[in-house]
Amino acid sequence: MSTVRLLLQWVCVILVLGCVASAPSRRHDRLLSSRQNGTSSTSFTEVCRKTHDPQMCSRVLAASSAPPSGSLNAKISAVASFALSLTHSSYRLARHLVTIPLPQSAPLKYLGALDDCMELMNDTVHELKLSISRLSGLGNMSGPSNITQSQLMDAQVALSASCTYQDTCSDELNDKGMPSAATAQLRKQVINTSNAVAVALDLPNTLRQRIAS
Repeated sequence: MSTVRLLLQWVCVILVLGCVASAPSRRHDRLLSSRQNGTSSTSFTEVCRKTHDPQMCSRVLAASSAPPSGSLNAKISAVASFALSLTHSSYRLARHLVTIPLPQSAPLKYLGALDDCMELMNDTVHELKLSISRLSGLGNMSGPSNITQSQLMDAQVALSASCTYQDTCSDELNDKGMPSAATAQLRKQVINTSNAVAVALDLPNTLRQRIAS
């Protein structure tokens, strides 16, 4: 394969990755636009104030079906669902990358890193779904009697595991020698997922404080 042809292939790959990776963001923006006359992101300022990324937290919640006056566990679930959509997108990116001929600069473990990341993303999907399931079982949060610490702990453990999986994937992709053109978008997506999960992890801390009070 000629150098020019390989270069053109990678240009196409970068364009495809950009389109695929931006899909969740575009859907998110459409949701926000459709709710311009409804819930404002400022409605979620207080609940998001102490999270890693208050702005992202407020935007995701404003785009979700979680009302400002609704239960906090529903808000946590909404952020976890957003992280889940990012994880699915990351998996599609990684799966596409493994089908592309390797650039000469790629280290031997490049494909192995992508395979590991896809496995970690599958694990992340499982944990995020588990956390959402546990959160949905917490009830309407009308009072502490409807909340169980064990369910909340299960949700937090699952969120923490998914964050660890994404960090491990990011570490592999950041390894020296990885072709930047091939992994830059995937790294960005993985970081965004980790950030969303971190926000979802911050929210249960607020929920735990309410239970204890």
